Amino acid sequence: MKEERCAECHEGKGELLLHALINPGDSDHSLLFMHDDILPQGVSIGEHRHEGSEEVYFIVEGHGTLMMDRQSHPVGPGDVSLVKSGHSHGIVNTGETAMRLIVVGFRTT
Repeated sequence: MKEERCAECHEGKGELLLHALINPGDSDHSLLFMHDDILPQGVSIGEHRHEGSEEVYFIVEGHGTLMMDRQSHPVGPGDVSLVKSGHSHGIVNTGETAMRLIVVGFRTT
């Protein structure tokens, strides 16, 4: 499992730790990637728009605020979100501990 640090992911704040479970080059089907991400307190993935792809966030641990099309939603363990092509999302760890989420990207075109 490849481990990377991602600073200011999608123009977010801080640095997250990313474990690439499946990389874009690993397959030729609609699954683009699967990451296991750790966001320390206050770290965010900036709100960004998807075109030609969809993405799922599954919150494993921690609490935060999910932005979907510029609307905020509180999230915690067990919550799942799907952003479809043409829409935007981002997330910030607003909790008191690290936030862990599984991120899965799919090609739609």
